Amino acid sequence: MSLVIPSRLKVGDPVAVVATARAVDYESVEAGIRILMEWGLEVELGKALYHRSQLFAGTDQERLEDLQGALDNPGIKAIFCARGGYGTTRILDSINWKVFRQYPKWVCGFSDITAILCHIHSIGYACLHSTMPQLLNGVDANRDHESLKAALFDMDVKLEATTHPDNRIGVCEGQMVGGNLSLMVHLIGTKSDVDTKGKILIIEEVDEHLYHLDRMMVQLKRAGKLQQLAGLIVGHLTSMKEGDLKFGTSASGVIRSHLQDKDIPIGFGFPFGHQSPNLAVPLGMTGHLEVTQQGSKFTLEYKPSNQSTNNY
Repeated sequence: MSLVIPSRLKVGDPVAVVATARAVDYESVEAGIRILMEWGLEVELGKALYHRSQLFAGTDQERLEDLQGALDNPGIKAIFCARGGYGTTRILDSINWKVFRQYPKWVCGFSDITAILCHIHSIGYACLHSTMPQLLNGVDANRDHESLKAALFDMDVKLEATTHPDNRIGVCEGQMVGGNLSLMVHLIGTKSDVDTKGKILIIEEVDEHLYHLDRMMVQLKRAGKLQQLAGLIVGHLTSMKEGDLKFGTSASGVIRSHLQDKDIPIGFGFPFGHQSPNLAVPLGMTGHLEVTQQGSKFTLEYKPSNQSTNNY
């Protein structure tokens, strides 16, 4: 399947902000929307963006209609999911991708939004693992939204990490795939499951016990997701905990233990995930990973000839 890359953004482009998961914080999202407007974008808001139903940003139907409306609008060039949390998978199977295939656009987010990103990757379109409007104005978030803007407007993506004891030295190239580890595991066996063969897997996680992290890695391994990776990039492992069940190693050690027999580059400590810096990573596009004794770096291989040629 050939990859379709949506067009780069430019000043004046219409974009949408929708909420597919938990209820949002009004003031935080409004601050994030102002930043998008400062970039010169025309921001359209989902009708249910500030609704609340139980813990969700509106009912499943309201959230679905907002997302579907943005996907179906030929003029919208990017969709920013307002926040993560939980709830995106509840509407995922009801999304119709027919018009999106005619008028592809960037879909941006992380955490719970991994579900949408993986689905988009599985049908052959590039998308963006990135910060979201509710977080754009957060403490130390300047690098995050500068990275998001650079990725969308210039396709300028470069991530670096310092050396790490669990790294494996090496160089590789491959399509980027992944996101939040919990969501990736949750998608196995569904229509949104992703093929990792020959690709660079990115993972990050937050607020999990180490035995649960181990269980998720076991699931990836048993499902064949680690079998033929080109490489592995690990972002923030935020607020990981042992609890009463002592595991006897670090979070990175848990992950590394499941790749002992894999002769692939592995880089830990990359700046993305559930804390700042949370820099943008394009999924579906080809990246170059280099892990050395001095540290790790990832750069994007941008090929304009693969870009969507829709003039809309």
